Order: sequence, then C-alpha cells, then structure tokens
Amino acid sequence: MQVSVGIFAHNEERTLARSIDAFLQQQLNEVKILEIIVVSCGSTDDTVGIARRFAERNAHIRVIDRPERQGKLAAINDFLAAATGQVVLIAGADLIPSDDLVERLVLPMSRDRDCAMTGPQVLSSGGRATMAGRLHSLLWRLHHEVALDRPKLGEIVAVRSSFLPHQLAAPVNCDEVLMEAEVIGAGGRLAYVPEAEVRNFPPDSVGELYGQRRRIACQHRVAAGLLAHRPATTHKRMVARAMGRLLRRKPGVLGDLVLLSGVEAVAQVRGRIDAYRGSTYQIWRPVVRDTSAHSSHVVYSGAEGEK
Repeated sequence: MQVSVGIFAHNEERTLARSIDAFLQQQLNEVKILEIIVVSCGSTDDTVGIARRFAERNAHIRVIDRPERQGKLAAINDFLAAATGQVVLIAGADLIPSDDLVERLVLPMSRDRDCAMTGPQVLSSGGRATMAGRLHSLLWRLHHEVALDRPKLGEIVAVRSSFLPHQLAAPVNCDEVLMEAEVIGAGGRLAYVPEAEVRNFPPDSVGELYGQRRRIACQHRVAAGLLAHRPATTHKRMVARAMGRLLRRKPGVLGDLVLLSGVEAVAQVRGRIDAYRGSTYQIWRPVVRDTSAHSSHVVYSGAEGEK
C-alpha cells in the first residue's frame, strides 16, 4: 500500500529534523512511502528552513508553509488536498516514530478491507526524573491499557484516504476523534497496533500537563455534543478497569496514579466550564516540553520486561 506522511509543525525546530529523519529511515517491505509533506503553521523559528533543507536533498519531501495559525484541522485539510497515497499518516513534528512504525500501522489495512484507521502505542521519551515526566508516562500507559479493550488512537494515526472526506468540516478541534467518527460513520473499523511505537516528550512541568489535559477535556466535551462518537478514554468504566489492571501489576504507582487522577479531575471540571463558555481551542498555546533527552528508557512502558 502507498502512504502519504504528513508532519505538522508549529515552531518545532528542536525536534523536526529528528522526526523527518525517522520517517526517511523506515524499514519497509510491503508498504511504500510516496511522499512526506511537512505542514508548518505560522512558525517563527527555523522550522520551515529545516524542512526546506530536507526537501532540497530529497524529492519525496514537500513543504507547505501556512503563514498564519488557523487550527490543526485547516492544516490537515491542506495536507489531504496534497496527499496522493491510499493511506494518509498524520503525525506531529514533536514525535519520534520507531523504525517500523509505518509498516506496522498499514499492514492491518492491507489484510482487512474493513480496517480503515490505526494508531500506535505511545511511549514517553526522557523526563523520567521529574514529576511531570512520571505522570506523563503513566498517562500514556493508561491510554495503552484502555486501547487494548477498545481502540483509542492518537499522536500518530494512519487512515485509508477513501474513508475521509476531501475536507474535514466539522467544528471539532480534536482531529483524531473527528477522524475516528468519520471512519466509523463510513463503515470502517479502528485498530490499535501496540507493536507500532512512537515516542513523545513530556511537558516540562505539572502545570503544563494540566493545561494540556484541560484543553483536551474541553475539546472532547465539544466533540461529544457534535458527533455520535466518544473516544474510549472518556468512558469511566474503561478507565477504571485500566487503572485496576495497572495497579495489580505495579502497585508502586499508586501515589502517582492518585496525583494524576487529581490533575485530571480538575482539568475535566475546568474543561467543561471552558466548553460551556464557548471555547473550542481551535488554536492553543503549544505545550512546553522537555526535549533535552531522547532516551530509550521509558517509565511505565507497555513493553515486556517493563521497569
């Protein structure tokens, strides 16, 4: 199957080169990457310059420079208009994919015509010495546990182009949830692929983590009112089961889990208030992340032999 990769960036000069390089070095057997399209939205640093220098050396790389920030959905629509692959893969420029991620995400679609959207396991890179890093890693481990019961796809997603409209039009600024709804509405199936892995960077403080969770809570609340679809992580019973499984295997995380639950509870309340007041977070302040280390050690990893 042929894939168009979209990398979305706003002032990501610290991580963009690593992200592009990781996609250029993908191990591919049954899948072909036709193109890598970098979409920069209102970047004021060297993000566009880095992307263009890669494009000068590789004809498969293209750059779309959007001078103003108009929300990620607008950027995704520009990418969809330019992409030519049977599958579109949507990734943030602050993510580092494993060297077999594209192949692993696309193969389920080649083997099952009803499978139309896939997502990887997200692991936290670095930040293990800080409270924010531990909570961030624990949060994504809980996402993993929930997704094992019912797919909740995020950070990087691969979607069959034929299951998406030419332009995503709903005023929902949580793009993965909107695409999940589009795929399911068109009769497609979601698949969580934990063997595919992507690493992201933790917020540099608990305050940054709280701000991110508040925004997502607001976006989910707005989406719930507009779509006939709710992501798996908004179902309390699924989250409770995930917590229970994790505590049985790793009782030592109880303290961090209590703290994370407190942060999430406050973020949910404030996110609901934001939604009630008409906020949509179409454009939001980027999370300040700790990108100082790109470590292979992952706290609360979902992999075998976890530490």
